[in-house]
Amino acid sequence: MPGRVAVAEGGVALRAPDGTPLRVVAAAAADRPIRWWVEKPGQRRPCTSVVGLLRTLRNAVGAGDGEARRLRVAMP
Repeated sequence: MPGRVAVAEGGVALRAPDGTPLRVVAAAAADRPIRWWVEKPGQRRPCTSVVGLLRTLRNAVGAGDGEARRLRVAMP
């Protein structure tokens, strides 16, 4: 899935293929064991591991639908 990722507002901003803005931010120390938050309009999901973070992102961008696909986050 092609897309753009940018570091913004203390986190990482990206857009789902349908145009929905997404943001990944590190959780505060007081939020432990939550390590990251995945935010989209009207929703904020906690992630406690890298596997959970990637699963949440995969579902948010629609890559979990249909055939199994892998989501990789990499620098160009």
